[in-house]
Amino acid sequence: MSYPLKKSFFLPATLALFSLFIASGVQLRAQGKLSIDKVYSTYLRNSGTISAQGQIKGYFFLYLSDKIDRHTNEYTLQILDENLNKVKNIKFEDSKKLSLLESAYNGSSLSFLFKNEDTKTLDMKIYNLDGKLKYSYSREFDKKTDELMKQYETLHTDEGTNKNVFDLKDRGFASVLPMRDGNQRTYEVDFYSSESRKQWTYVPSDDEERFAFAEYLGSTDSLIILEVQKKSKAFSGKPSAHLIGLNFVTRKKAFDIDDANDEYKMVPGSISHLEDGKMLVMGSYYDKDQNIGKDFSRGLALYEISTAGKVLSKVYNTWAGDFARYLPANSKGKIDDIGYLYIHKLIRTPDNHLYVVGEGYKRQANAGGIALTALAALGGGHSNAGVTKIVVTDLVIMEFNDQHKVNGATIYDKTHNTAEASAMSDYNSQHAIATYLKMTGAFDYEFTTGETDNSNFSVCYSDYVRSSEYKGQTFNAIRYNGSKFTTDKIELKSRASMLKVFPAKAGSVMILEYFKKEKRMDFRLEKLG
Repeated sequence: MSYPLKKSFFLPATLALFSLFIASGVQLRAQGKLSIDKVYSTYLRNSGTISAQGQIKGYFFLYLSDKIDRHTNEYTLQILDENLNKVKNIKFEDSKKLSLLESAYNGSSLSFLFKNEDTKTLDMKIYNLDGKLKYSYSREFDKKTDELMKQYETLHTDEGTNKNVFDLKDRGFASVLPMRDGNQRTYEVDFYSSESRKQWTYVPSDDEERFAFAEYLGSTDSLIILEVQKKSKAFSGKPSAHLIGLNFVTRKKAFDIDDANDEYKMVPGSISHLEDGKMLVMGSYYDKDQNIGKDFSRGLALYEISTAGKVLSKVYNTWAGDFARYLPANSKGKIDDIGYLYIHKLIRTPDNHLYVVGEGYKRQANAGGIALTALAALGGGHSNAGVTKIVVTDLVIMEFNDQHKVNGATIYDKTHNTAEASAMSDYNSQHAIATYLKMTGAFDYEFTTGETDNSNFSVCYSDYVRSSEYKGQTFNAIRYNGSKFTTDKIELKSRASMLKVFPAKAGSVMILEYFKKEKRMDFRLEKLG
């Protein structure tokens, strides 16, 4: 997440490239520190880390480095090691109307999805870490795909996370694109190989998939896992939830798990990979007669599922019964002073315990919005302000035993911040609001780092402190050493216009500061604890 102390330094996606800046003059000050001068513009959302077996090995940034002529720009891909030493920079020339939508790293290659206004194409470029362009894929975009462009210009900000391009380990990359054709709302999945020149597209064909929303959950060595909600009509009817596995080797749908033969309705939300061809899926569950788009869930379900699509076990934890023993939760899943939980991460430890990282969000009355709405009504007009607002609240870590039953929960207090105060907060469902908050980067959860087997790990989040001792941004870590949790905090008070924190090598974080007035970007490594 990037901060203008606090939150939200936005630039339109069409301004230029994701990661950094118009720059020249790179100076290395010392190992663990880097300064880049003459930074005229920033666009940070798609900067990324390079990792191997869960450990940070470096960083990559793409920026506009020169203007060749009226129609052509020079772009530079900068690769740094874990100590912020320059490893490689790759320069290429392309259209001035080129804009980067998203990027990803898959263990061996870097991918960049561009929109080229001159050629009217979406271009996927895949580089190896030596800077060589391995493969370039291109496809035309039309009115259906242009809905995606509008989404980037509105919802995708410097604080937003990748929602459309994902890594498939060393096999390649996948994009999950929302599509619109007239009244139809659906999706398509594209696979781009980083091993050989192969690309294919999956388009859903069922009648009920004419109105469908897909969310990427994860992948295995051969599967892309999606949560898909479908309904027969665009603006009415009850949606059904599906867990879909697409085999990117055979190019076919491997399975489609729904609630047709189940006791409850389950909406998949997070997955964790187990051994021996199994995965653990967590999601909210509902009674059969409930509407998953409007009603409140009964609790959280955990399904163990084989990669062939067979459900091996089901465990249900109710809000009113199971979670209420450890959290002040009611039967609708609302927790006192916290609201509802969005699940960020499932962490399985070597002793077969499961830690689940959630973050609270809730509706509150919006005094300003109520006043504006009343004034607009008196004048015979309409206000876009919401009479409610969405507030992001505290972090919660829940513990589940080896039978997948909850047996503990800890609340980590942080400042409650308003995330949304428009009319959308008045009417949208609990699930839709959580998805929107995730897409726009409104949650304070940042990332989880640690050993590959999770024998120790750190859950990291941002906060804004207002106390007599300190007022400003902080970066926080909840650290698990294999037996107990401790907390660390770094104060991030700075003159910088914007600040961003990245995961780094063990025990550290990488901090990037942008000084708009001085037109300078500083990087540094800082130890936790």
